[in-house]
Amino acid sequence: MLFYKVLVTGCGGDIGLAIGRILQESKVADSVIGCDIQEDHAGHVFFDRCYIAERATSPNYIDVLLQLVEEEQIDLIIPSSEPELRTLYANDFFGRRELFLTANRKAMEIGFDKYRTAEFLREHGLPHPWTQIAAHGMPQEFPCILKSRTGCGSKAVCILTESDDYDQVFESEDDIFQELIEGDNAEYTCGLFRSSSGEIRSIIFRRKLRGGLTGSGIVETNPEIEELLHAIAVYLDLQGSINVQMRLRDGVPYVFEINPRFSSTVRFRHKLGFSDVLWSMQDLLHSTVDSYQVPMVGTRFYKIYEDVISS
Repeated sequence: MLFYKVLVTGCGGDIGLAIGRILQESKVADSVIGCDIQEDHAGHVFFDRCYIAERATSPNYIDVLLQLVEEEQIDLIIPSSEPELRTLYANDFFGRRELFLTANRKAMEIGFDKYRTAEFLREHGLPHPWTQIAAHGMPQEFPCILKSRTGCGSKAVCILTESDDYDQVFESEDDIFQELIEGDNAEYTCGLFRSSSGEIRSIIFRRKLRGGLTGSGIVETNPEIEELLHAIAVYLDLQGSINVQMRLRDGVPYVFEINPRFSSTVRFRHKLGFSDVLWSMQDLLHSTVDSYQVPMVGTRFYKIYEDVISS
């Protein structure tokens, strides 16, 4: 057992549920507590107790969260939702940085802004799709992607072509145009972990999307991707776990997002031996991080629906 009581926020979402199940199965905490903005969710089946939380945008968010920490004597919080992570980052973790299990600040600073991500990659000579702020003018070529600079997930992403109606003026600084790296079977999502001692571990999935999330995938090895992931970890001075998304064109991996949080593939990865949640917890305590056996190339995984009953 590593911790007395661990609190997982967003416990009704896919990432929160996955983390909660990992913690319960691994028995690394005496109690696993959850909180979510909704009351009706499957977290009640997998967590010891669940509480109602304030939205990350609420002025009461900080007070309610810290009150729960005090009442339940929480000694570690694992935020699973990106809006909460952004609020925590913006408020300097309320002066309680040691209470939260997240990636380091530089990874969050870069990853939370997709335009800054592209600039970071450009500055270090790493392959990336061209990216421009939509309010600064028309895209440099078509087809291209229009998406939020700060949003998360793939649901709000749309492809623009020359035949689209451009009477609309993109005035929001939150919209960006990005190069479309085409190919139906060339999207990758990669887990990337770096310990405080500098050890770097990665796992590469070629994936298929379903509803904006990874629906299935296959474990692959690729020297170019592995080299790229290693460079990103070093340039971010990474400590903790992040998720890197890229597309392959002519053998070159182009990074289009760096997500500074645990991914929706976190339980897939854990089942394959890439236990980045547990490694991050061990590293936070300056304990020896468990060894890693790279999974067999060609191993496939599938996201399925599961029926659970709460009485």
